[in-house]
Amino acid sequence: MSVSTFADALRAATAQLAMHDSARLDAELLLAHILGQPRSHLHAWPERTLTEEQAQAFVALIARRAAGEPVAHILGHREFWSLDLEVTPDTLIPRPETELLVELALARILADAAWDIVDLGTGSGAI
Repeated sequence: MSVSTFADALRAATAQLAMHDSARLDAELLLAHILGQPRSHLHAWPERTLTEEQAQAFVALIARRAAGEPVAHILGHREFWSLDLEVTPDTLIPRPETELLVELALARILADAAWDIVDLGTGSGAI
């Protein structure tokens, strides 16, 4: 993939990842990772250009995602309830549905409850 700007790189990567429901988000997360910037940087500066090294690294990450590797495993982390959790292929990736489960559980637990709740066997310990 020959790219020159952030916008061009994202367009090409999104097309390559079209088989994934989250193609654009995946491409943005991976490019932001390569650049060491937040996703907002990509939107603020779409005309900025990638170095050859950045472009090659981005192409490699997009290929991994296109092959089915989860973004969280590629990046090595995933946010869960504002916590940046380390994930590996040996851990389960925290999912949005799990955040909803936690919200529903917290809504049912009284503020002064003396419960001990343990997250066992889920991989990342996110719950």
